[in-house]
Amino acid sequence: METTNQSKFKRVLNLGFWLAILTFAILIWYIVAFGLYQPILHAPWNGIESYVASFKSTSFFSWIIPCFLLTLSYLVLIVCVYYVSHNENEIWSLLTLIFAIAYSTISSTNYYIQITVVEYNITQKSIEGLSLLLFAHPYPHSIPGALEGIGYGFMSLSFLSAAFIFKKKKTERWLRWSFIGSGLTGIFVFTDPIYGLPLNIILVIAIANAIFLLSSMIFLSIWFKSDRLDIE
Repeated sequence: METTNQSKFKRVLNLGFWLAILTFAILIWYIVAFGLYQPILHAPWNGIESYVASFKSTSFFSWIIPCFLLTLSYLVLIVCVYYVSHNENEIWSLLTLIFAIAYSTISSTNYYIQITVVEYNITQKSIEGLSLLLFAHPYPHSIPGALEGIGYGFMSLSFLSAAFIFKKKKTERWLRWSFIGSGLTGIFVFTDPIYGLPLNIILVIAIANAIFLLSSMIFLSIWFKSDRLDIE
């Protein structure tokens, strides 16, 4: 007969499975939209008046919104990982959760400012003091660039801490390496405002990071599903 704790455990595993799928979908949305936004992000800077005149809300929101949603889905996903694994890997699961909370808090604030402050002032042509809040020149040496750096730095630490949780089954070993890859490639977002690498190297790292992130969500969904089936 199934106990209350077993029933609760199953619900968390099921929630984690669907959150991994949802996060995978959000990542796909972000990767495609942000890739299409690159010509705008790296366009020559001709002054804020020119930037405001050519600003398109649709292109801007197409990647800002999934970035904001990712801060929420990733945090709840890590809560599920923590719930399932903290008894056996208490220190690593706790660090994973703490770093995920830091990432979510900083990055959600950053993107919410873009949605509610930056876009509004641009469309209202109120541009005084706005330049350092833009995802434009001198990005990443700007306020959103710095916030992204520290935010994704914490996300990378969350991935690296989580890698120590997964070490038993074959799926967990694949999951562990995908988390390590996500953490190591993601840490370059933290270092970019401090020491910028050539754009072609950044693009290679970004592609690798996208592959590792998507792989980690696939393996994580399998991990949640496998564990759920094991206890049924």
